[in-house]
Amino acid sequence: LWCCFNNQNVKVEKKGEFYTVSFPTLEKRVGVPVVTRPYQEAWLNRLLHGTAKQGAAKLYKKRKKWYLAVAITFEVEPRHETKVMGVDLGLRYIAVASVGTKSLFFKGSQCAFIRRRYAALRRRLGKAKKLHMIRKIGRKESRWMKDQNHKISRQIVNFALANGVGVIRMEALTGIRKRATSAKEAGRSLHAWAFHQLQTMIAYKAEMAGIRVEWVNPTYTSQTCKCGYREKANRNGIRFRCQRCGYTLHADLNGAINIAKAISGFAV
Repeated sequence: LWCCFNNQNVKVEKKGEFYTVSFPTLEKRVGVPVVTRPYQEAWLNRLLHGTAKQGAAKLYKKRKKWYLAVAITFEVEPRHETKVMGVDLGLRYIAVASVGTKSLFFKGSQCAFIRRRYAALRRRLGKAKKLHMIRKIGRKESRWMKDQNHKISRQIVNFALANGVGVIRMEALTGIRKRATSAKEAGRSLHAWAFHQLQTMIAYKAEMAGIRVEWVNPTYTSQTCKCGYREKANRNGIRFRCQRCGYTLHADLNGAINIAKAISGFAV
């Protein structure tokens, strides 16, 4: 159940310490208090102070609770920092960010473990023919994955802000799932992770912070050494060792560094 309003029909106000919204109904206009979180209050304050413009709103009911989603637009002041940060996504490490000599890792083992538990639960429910429970578990897993992506993307953008980054470069997603070394790894770990969703979250959070996002061609970023030598044998799992100069590094970190350099050019 949901209904939509244009920006003229919904009014946001603050009375004391509480926020209220008013909107028309079939009988009369009603005003109701709303429950907010601190980050939501920051956006509502921008509306009230005139630094953001209110758009359309949608009132809907979900799991016996009513929600109001309000679209807002605002101007973002671009950052003038020149540092570039690369972000590499993968199966063993969900994300690795690199800027200068600093890096940030998000190991995927715990997430893979939880996903395997969900998969095992779905198999048991499938044998019991409980299809409605399978769908329910699937929705729960999707919400959990989305929450994880929100947390990871927020930490990546905060890391960029803390290190004076003006540009974040990410790979145009192609073939991440081909990196799995076995059917077991591909089918039961992070093979179906929502990488595109994660990139989208990083991108919009970065742009809201004034950081420009660029997309690069990921070809050979995991196989190329800083000396310029490229060879498939340079990478062995999470270990990178150049077959020519002997340079060693974490393979995903090496990929993030090469993405920051855009060694294979930008995505078309």
